[in-house]
Amino acid sequence: MSVGQFVASALLSIVVSASTVVVMHLYVTPKLPVVTVEVPQVSGLTTDQARAIPEPLGLLLVLDGEKIPDGDKVQTSTLFEQRPLKGSRLTHGGEVHAFVAIPPQLATVPALVGQVVTAAEQQLQVAGLRLGSVTEEISATIPPGQVISTRPAAGEKLRKSEPVSLVVSKAQDQIDVPSLRGRSLGSARQALEQLGLVLGDIRKSTDDNAADGAVLRQSPAPGTKVAKGQKVDLVVND
Repeated sequence: MSVGQFVASALLSIVVSASTVVVMHLYVTPKLPVVTVEVPQVSGLTTDQARAIPEPLGLLLVLDGEKIPDGDKVQTSTLFEQRPLKGSRLTHGGEVHAFVAIPPQLATVPALVGQVVTAAEQQLQVAGLRLGSVTEEISATIPPGQVISTRPAAGEKLRKSEPVSLVVSKAQDQIDVPSLRGRSLGSARQALEQLGLVLGDIRKSTDDNAADGAVLRQSPAPGTKVAKGQKVDLVVND
């Protein structure tokens, strides 16, 4: 074998050996495990308190801004809506997000008793509130169509855009008083009760042309429109 052939053979052996070592290294060298840490609790803490917790673990606290929380359980200036939640796992440099709670804007329920619904709704909008449910009730003092009361009551504080419910006066059902002339007292009472009316005072008078005990006159007069429960006074023949 010539010197040149010997050198070439030696170089080839070296290259093959090196390649074998590289291949063996790639297949034999184990992959290092990914190190993760457990996400701590930052919700409910102030910003200063929360910053001191993730940093020693290699995590970053990211505040996504200020936000009004739903309900009244979250204290102002504390963190809430943490993402990811406590107990999750992140790699080194992972981010823990949260919002800073700010107090809600409040509005005062205006005095609306005696107003019609459209005017009441306009006042609610001016106050930063909105109209909720509207129910009707019969009122002896408030004219039909006007507000009897509000829920919550006037002067109470609500979050802006919260609803205020109204109770509105409705007209009583009107009943035509029937004609009772000539009826017996028992028949007249029955006719009134069937219509939701009440037999009122009974006075006696004499009319030779009418049967004994027959109704001679009545008040209110027949055809008068009255509310349910209205009393009807009678004059009967003695």
